[in-house]
Amino acid sequence: CVSAGCTLVNHERALGITAHTGRSVLLPCYCTDLHTTPERFSWKKENRHTKRREKISSGSGQYRDRVQLVNGHSPGNLSLLISHLTEEDGGDYICAVKGSHIIIKLTLQGCTLVNHERPLRITAHTGGSVLLPCYCTDLHTTPEIFSGWKYKTVTNMWEEISSGSGQYRDRFQLVNGHSPGNLSLLISHLTEEDGGDYRCDSKGSGYTDIRLTVEGKTLFISAFLRSMCLDSLTS
Repeated sequence: CVSAGCTLVNHERALGITAHTGRSVLLPCYCTDLHTTPERFSWKKENRHTKRREKISSGSGQYRDRVQLVNGHSPGNLSLLISHLTEEDGGDYICAVKGSHIIIKLTLQGCTLVNHERPLRITAHTGGSVLLPCYCTDLHTTPEIFSGWKYKTVTNMWEEISSGSGQYRDRFQLVNGHSPGNLSLLISHLTEEDGGDYRCDSKGSGYTDIRLTVEGKTLFISAFLRSMCLDSLTS
């Protein structure tokens, strides 16, 4: 039973939606009567460079296997679900049926690292653990590409840290607390050799550099005793 009587909710109006990279977004588009089956419809996106409206397809291009119609068995619901969002997905989308259309302006918020390109200094002690902080300003944002944690070698080259080999075997783990924007690194059973420069690197989000100093327990105890002696002399 095909009907040509579909008039879209928010007909000829522009809607604004903000979403986060790495996640999903639902672009709403539906007839005023959800039981109406549009004669024909399409989803298109305006190309920022050519200003032409290009049809969205799940079979090719940047939306391959990432778009899906979500109608909940209502023929008049033409809403579009886009998953695994990237910053390139931002822009103007047009949902059109015969005689009616709406425009949705989708804005994508990417990950911007706290302390972006600002070096941090952290001191820890041998045998203990340390948390190297690295997170997006919005913890709900998933970085588009997280390049991982790196360590600067004596030759000033950045090497990726792997928990499966080398001095970090089974001693480090990412601690995100179920927040995709938290990229912090926990290092346990510290040794003095763990001291040095670390970098949390995320493509498009910048990086956070941390200089870690690991002090031996003897040095720590000596400093503590000196502090106790000074306190007793001044009291």
